[in-house]
Amino acid sequence: MATGKLTLLPVKSVELDRTNPRIRRFLEFHQGEPTYEHLALALDVAGSGEESQGATTPEKLRNSILTNGGIMQPIIVNKQPDGRLVCIEGNTRLYIYRAFVNDNVEGDWTKIPALVHEGLSLQDVDAIRLQAHLVGPRPWDAYSKAKYLWELQHKDLMPLDRIVAFCGGNKRDVTTAIQAYADMEHYYRPICDADDFDTEKYSGFVELQSTKVKDSVLKAGFTLTDFSQWLRKGNIKGLQQVRQLPRVLSDKKARDVFVKKDIKAALDVIEKPELTAGLRGASISQLARALTEAIDSIPYAEFNRLRANPDDDAVRYINDALESLQGLVKDLSASA
Repeated sequence: MATGKLTLLPVKSVELDRTNPRIRRFLEFHQGEPTYEHLALALDVAGSGEESQGATTPEKLRNSILTNGGIMQPIIVNKQPDGRLVCIEGNTRLYIYRAFVNDNVEGDWTKIPALVHEGLSLQDVDAIRLQAHLVGPRPWDAYSKAKYLWELQHKDLMPLDRIVAFCGGNKRDVTTAIQAYADMEHYYRPICDADDFDTEKYSGFVELQSTKVKDSVLKAGFTLTDFSQWLRKGNIKGLQQVRQLPRVLSDKKARDVFVKKDIKAALDVIEKPELTAGLRGASISQLARALTEAIDSIPYAEFNRLRANPDDDAVRYINDALESLQGLVKDLSASA
């Protein structure tokens, strides 16, 4: 595949790619010529703003482009034999530029940085899409992102509002990330050896930023160094368990069990569900089948209730079961 030419293209001269998987998926269920609003729906530019792991919402992308005065990564365009310019990568960025022009947003959005190829084959187009969306650049891990944000604020002395604007996020998330990084460096790093510092524990410090969680640690007479030790030694595993700290630390008996063992044992002290003789006598295959049937037939109202109450005991028991099942499947696979 030949190297493309980097240039500035008038946004009106570049077509959105109707063979783009997201756009094509929408058009398959749409009758007639799609409007501007239809394409926005197809690209989810006007979506709910929900963010999946490792993904950037259209709203964050829009805010970042606006703050930076443009895009850092050019779109990729294929110049067809008939002269048409089709955007094969960066349709959302192109759409945002067009929206800025239509909405008279301050700035010059009439031209967009583009890497222009000529006469790419379908195989070349697929290769570009795969590299961009399936095997593209590895995103930074959460700890590295937080470290960078902390350095911007405390080393480069960049104002917080400007940091928030540049990364397209919200002030609460950025502040939480910076403080979580600071707590981890101050309390966790000193108790670790050089090769023992686990950046994956960062998520626990994010949960620690909850006023309810942090206050429960301090009110129970512990320190944030104690919290760091709990994470390091495995007294706490997973975000769900960090959220249970206020409940555990407020109960003296559970608190003692937690410090000696782990939070799972402490929660069992607080309220261990009663099992009937029938359940205790059931085989693991019977229990697994019963659990599968119960999950498949869970009422929608109950599902919504559990989703809205992540601290509910049922949610905890479900997570405990998942952890045990995953461990069993792993052991069975290893012995096969």
